[in-house]
Amino acid sequence: MWALTLVLLIIYIPLFALLIGYGVNLYFMIIITLWRRKRLKALPITNLPMVTVQVPLFNERYVSQRVIDAVVALDYPGDKLQIQILDDSTDDTREIVAAQVAAWQARGVRIEHIHRTDRRGYKAGALAAAMPQVEGEFIAIFDADFLPSPDFLMETLPLLLNDPKAAFVQARWEHLNLNASWLTRLQAVAIDSHFMIEQYARSRGGFAFNFNGTAGIWRRSAIIDAGGWKDHTLTEDLDLSYRAWLRGWHGLYRDDVASPAELPPTMTAFRRQQERWQRGSIECARLLLPDIWRSRYPLLAKIQATIHLLGPLVTPTMAFLMISYPFLNELVRRVPGLIMPLSLIDYIGPVTIAPTLFFIMSQVLVGRRHWRAFAAVVLCQVIGAGMAMNTLRAVIKAVLGQRGEFLRTPKWGSAGTQRSTYRLRADMGVVADLMWGVYCLLLVVIGLMNGHTFIAVYGVMSWFGSWWVAFWTVYPDLQAMFRSKSATTA
Repeated sequence: MWALTLVLLIIYIPLFALLIGYGVNLYFMIIITLWRRKRLKALPITNLPMVTVQVPLFNERYVSQRVIDAVVALDYPGDKLQIQILDDSTDDTREIVAAQVAAWQARGVRIEHIHRTDRRGYKAGALAAAMPQVEGEFIAIFDADFLPSPDFLMETLPLLLNDPKAAFVQARWEHLNLNASWLTRLQAVAIDSHFMIEQYARSRGGFAFNFNGTAGIWRRSAIIDAGGWKDHTLTEDLDLSYRAWLRGWHGLYRDDVASPAELPPTMTAFRRQQERWQRGSIECARLLLPDIWRSRYPLLAKIQATIHLLGPLVTPTMAFLMISYPFLNELVRRVPGLIMPLSLIDYIGPVTIAPTLFFIMSQVLVGRRHWRAFAAVVLCQVIGAGMAMNTLRAVIKAVLGQRGEFLRTPKWGSAGTQRSTYRLRADMGVVADLMWGVYCLLLVVIGLMNGHTFIAVYGVMSWFGSWWVAFWTVYPDLQAMFRSKSATTA
């Protein structure tokens, strides 16, 4: 009994401290954001350098034409602009891109269609393979669903020219389909909080922050100095950003320059995206944290980098504490002297408010102050709790060092989720979601019986969130099945 008690305490208290530290850090991010509200101003430049624009894509038949048209429309001298469409497609996207590129080439635009016959290294591999053909001193990168404004280069490039140690400039993401559904609205809340507070605070606070893979411009020499694009993680952008930081470079962020993009409109696509991001972050942590802690950066910068890379551990940590709660509660009943660990639950309240304030503040800063935005804030936290099993699976794979395939998030453009040939099907993760929901219902009862309101409330959030996630994961498959049966009987 005492051995089990000791093990639980050794695990329980540090994890509890981790959650409290994460919550306190959110308050810290908010304070920095409000304290240092100073926007970067781009000084005018006269001698414009050569710039390369890269658009990596894979099977994007619904959005490839519009992104090509968008990058061609960038306001920059044609003789100093090189455009590369890095196409790994295996479907008719290749023909669509080839036709669109040929049409613009006929009008005198300097644009290339670079198609690979294999997808080695995925997005990182495509970017690395194209480097020998890059002519620009600076490289702007846009994913297939992004639509940069014509002034994007003139708003971001001067910052790099005026700061020789700046590796990249990251712009804020906006949302093309913000009001498409409840799912896109809650995703917008999460992304807004990342860009309006987290990225802003890290950049203005002098901490490491990352290029987000798109809607940014890099200094080519910084990419080369950091070791180039590598495919050893699923988040090549995060990996390169930190390797550049360890080499003495830093990034710049402009929250007033926005590039709109498409949010995943289905739960299956959203789950895939989140799993890749979270898994990639932990992979970067495994690879980079030893070097970060050996670096000469200040202690606070190292702590912030650690919190950043280990962020995906928060949800699994909460899940573990929920799982261990009944066992610890039973131990306390048998060994009354162990009441201290459980009493910590009574002090977590102020910390749990931090994410709510974090999300609300982002909506205020971005200018969305209507009731829909605040309803999305609540739902965002419920769905976040409900995604526990999805996150846990991603973290376990990363910790075990399993090599993962880069599964891109499909884009639908104006095709609609039902007419799209890229529709994803539900997997067995739904079963884990449903089982987790049942367990959380049990925790609600136990928490109420023992006077632990926080456990009961979080249990309700996790139960509803996990079943809600499971339902909307299988719902498109059920719709397709019923339509197929109706078509057969008609």
